[in-house]
Amino acid sequence: MIARDRELLCRAAEVMHSFGPVVVELMQRQDGGELPAAPVREVGNAFVALAHDFLDRADELDARTIEADTDAR
Repeated sequence: MIARDRELLCRAAEVMHSFGPVVVELMQRQDGGELPAAPVREVGNAFVALAHDFLDRADELDARTIEADTDAR
């Protein structure tokens, strides 16, 4: 599982690393002050997918902790 956790953290680092340039690009593509919907949606979807992966992993870790507590009794 350690490799899986590292992959998750690497993905998070990649998303965060690319976020700054994406924001700059979005700022340059504003149309009369408004952002274009498609790239905003793309950024949102990237963060949602990453958030779901983190939450899924936390659930797995919680389940393992509960199993270990149950086995110890």
